[in-house]
Amino acid sequence: MSSDPNARGLCSRASRVPVPAAVLPALVLCLCAGWIALSTGCARQPEPSEVDSLRVALLLAGPENDEGWNQSAYEGLEAIRQRLSATTRKIAVRGTRSEIEQAFVRAADEGFDLVIGHGVEFNAPAASIAGAHPDVAFVTTGGEEVTDNLLSVELRVEEASYCLGILAGHLSKSGRLSALSGEPYEPVKRVVEGFRRGARSVQPGIEVLEDYVGSWSDVALAKEKAFAHADAGADVFFQNADAAGAGVFEACRIRGLLAFGCNRDQKSKAPDLILASAVADIPETFVALAQEVMQGRFRGGRRSIGMNDGKVRVVLNEALRARVPEAAVAVMNAAAASIADGSLRVCDR
Repeated sequence: MSSDPNARGLCSRASRVPVPAAVLPALVLCLCAGWIALSTGCARQPEPSEVDSLRVALLLAGPENDEGWNQSAYEGLEAIRQRLSATTRKIAVRGTRSEIEQAFVRAADEGFDLVIGHGVEFNAPAASIAGAHPDVAFVTTGGEEVTDNLLSVELRVEEASYCLGILAGHLSKSGRLSALSGEPYEPVKRVVEGFRRGARSVQPGIEVLEDYVGSWSDVALAKEKAFAHADAGADVFFQNADAAGAGVFEACRIRGLLAFGCNRDQKSKAPDLILASAVADIPETFVALAQEVMQGRFRGGRRSIGMNDGKVRVVLNEALRARVPEAAVAVMNAAAASIADGSLRVCDR
């Protein structure tokens, strides 16, 4: 370090003293070794916060800007980073079970403390590798398989879709509703069933046309299927299709029909026709899980989260509140209160 007077003196003295040629190679090696040691000692050392901060990885099967399921998860990852000063990474995973397993293993090997696979399709791959990484906390949103360090979190969105079904049952004049979703995973089918049961609590004979796009991003196909349901007489639409949901909303706009959003408050996608959304508070759920890991309280197993936890709810679009009869809102609110206190069960599990 040239600012050290002693270091400067050693250099000047060495330059004035003759050195035998035979000694030069050894001297050069010593000087190089000293310089490397000195440079290493002066190199920037990691701050304690960088070493000790929580490290969280999020595996997503879809885009983080889909204004639905995946965006809510990404917002949860951002909340963890900002509120807990954590180091975070989003990892896109669109592939086979083997590719998902490899993504989990890479995240664990890279030192992430908490690895979240967002969706039921991540559950079995996580279960297959979790035992080999006992110091890592694994979470999947859905799935039946668990281990000591794998937690499956079930978000009971069907409780909120039941409430939307009540509104739809009051609004429908044709007695026919539409439910369009991305893919037929069991949790997705339960959300549709919740909507159906809510509607039938108002109109026992009401029909719900249920279909699946086969994709969470194919806007054109979702629009085509929505037109087919409208042609079959559906006059109120519920969609759980993430980015593909834009096609459902566009079809509703063209036909002058009303719709509901899912997973997050989606009214900004179509404020002129989305009456309300079934919302799962995924960001707050993820922050709470990260805090459990930080505090050493994390445990594997199964956890079910719903209206009784305040993490699942209905959000009305106040701009369209006049389109919804107050009597319908009152019935919906009463049902939501019964679901929250446990006196009304939406599904059988």
